[in-house]
Amino acid sequence: MLASAAAVAVAVTAAAPSAQTPATASAGTTAVHARQVKRLVIKNAMVIPGPATPAYGPIDILAEDGVIARMGNSADEHWPAPDAIVDATGKYVMPGIVNTHMHWHEERVGPLPIQYERNLYLASGVTTAREVGGNFEKTKQWRAESAAHTIVAPRIVLYPMLADLLEKNQTFNRTPAEHRALVQRAKDRGADGLKLIGPMDRDQVAATLDEAKKVGLPTTVHIAVGDATARDFVDLGVNCIEHFYGVADAALDGIQDFPPEMNYSNEIHRFGRAGELYIQNNFDHEKLSKLLDDMVAKGVAWSPTMSTYEAARDLVKAQNLPWYKDYLHPSVEDYYQPSMTRHGTFWIGWTATQEAKWRRNYRVWMDALLEFGRKGGTITTGDDAAYLYGSLYGFGVIRELELHEEAGFHPLEVLKHATVDGAKILGLSERLGRVRLGFIADLLVVNGNPLENLRVLNPYGTDLMSYNGQIVSNYSGIVKPGDPNVKMVHGGGIEWTIKDGIPYHVPTLMKEVKDMVNKARTERSRTTSQPQH
Repeated sequence: MLASAAAVAVAVTAAAPSAQTPATASAGTTAVHARQVKRLVIKNAMVIPGPATPAYGPIDILAEDGVIARMGNSADEHWPAPDAIVDATGKYVMPGIVNTHMHWHEERVGPLPIQYERNLYLASGVTTAREVGGNFEKTKQWRAESAAHTIVAPRIVLYPMLADLLEKNQTFNRTPAEHRALVQRAKDRGADGLKLIGPMDRDQVAATLDEAKKVGLPTTVHIAVGDATARDFVDLGVNCIEHFYGVADAALDGIQDFPPEMNYSNEIHRFGRAGELYIQNNFDHEKLSKLLDDMVAKGVAWSPTMSTYEAARDLVKAQNLPWYKDYLHPSVEDYYQPSMTRHGTFWIGWTATQEAKWRRNYRVWMDALLEFGRKGGTITTGDDAAYLYGSLYGFGVIRELELHEEAGFHPLEVLKHATVDGAKILGLSERLGRVRLGFIADLLVVNGNPLENLRVLNPYGTDLMSYNGQIVSNYSGIVKPGDPNVKMVHGGGIEWTIKDGIPYHVPTLMKEVKDMVNKARTERSRTTSQPQH
């Protein structure tokens, strides 16, 4: 899909050159999808800088050689002539989103084009993606290709799981010495960090984190029900915690009240009981607060991935999201179907009582996250997409932002989680995550104000109120009941995702996604309709 992506010129009639090949354009040329130029100017933008400070503008922004070189008034300050221009009049510009928890998939149930995921992430504003488990060598190759701009994709940060580093047919007895050896292998093979996954015993955790510190690899962890809880990982020096497992376990007086029939290998048991973790009778809030204090003191971040599990609290909603019609690939659609074997597809016989418990679990989880944030903790955003219903690549990231607001954070704080804080835990905070001079030009040009409505970031768009053709707040005092000038319109969406100063036109990306989905559906229909012999 790369050739077709680069061949579409936006707002001009001429075709673009090959994907991301540097090109010389005449001064004042409208930006072209995936065309790299030396100087790109964004004009008349309202700017959301990133660190939870208010928007300001309108101003112009010059990206030169992929870096924010000037901010101000291009005409009054006599800037050099741009090679391409993005008109941001009436739009907001914010930093690109850092997705701190994702996985690249080339198969769900059947093959899945990797460009499908890349397009959806870019269309959702993700300019940096931390993969936390996958095919190590492929992701390493894609990381290099993304950095060289030979593929249309977010910047890639590689945090393999230890299991990703095992040689073919290698025996792994999970001894502390084996954990140390795999950490060293990760370093030697070029990993950016490590993702640990439980259940783990404390001696295994101690060896892994000690070795990671020695070789200079940052760590994050998915804590499962095991010997080591968040208390152990925090005390032993992990850098980040994923999801919610382990945090609540460390706040219990004793252990979770598992019934006798509990089978941890049964996904229905596992996820059903996980939804009761924060509402245990022996949950001790003082213990939780002490853990959160220690996380803040030791600089341990939290990537909660709340959007990942949301189907557990409202399955019917998650099964019927409006963007599925055009953008849900059959391979993912088939994966979502209830199964006793596929990870995260535990919906067989899912009950109203289980959903009610998950909703209560979310409330306490969100309160814990808000408390952590108010104490000064670093919080990031990730989607862990394409396992449970509802969390689709990119769309899950935007829903994650909405859930952070539901937890009690101001939209400015939410966008800080998605940008500044994400860059911080990846060790990129000196050059990424802000709209600031000298920083990498990872920028989103948004149709609307995400501080007023985070849903304008959704690549599907959202419903808005129009008054005499102008978008207005539905709380506007000029709107009166029965006024014929009021209409509901569909709008919003990111117009341009800019990564390293290269503009990607979101409507073009989404058209390509739709074409991929239609092609796959046609092929599936043709295959399934063939007579059986």
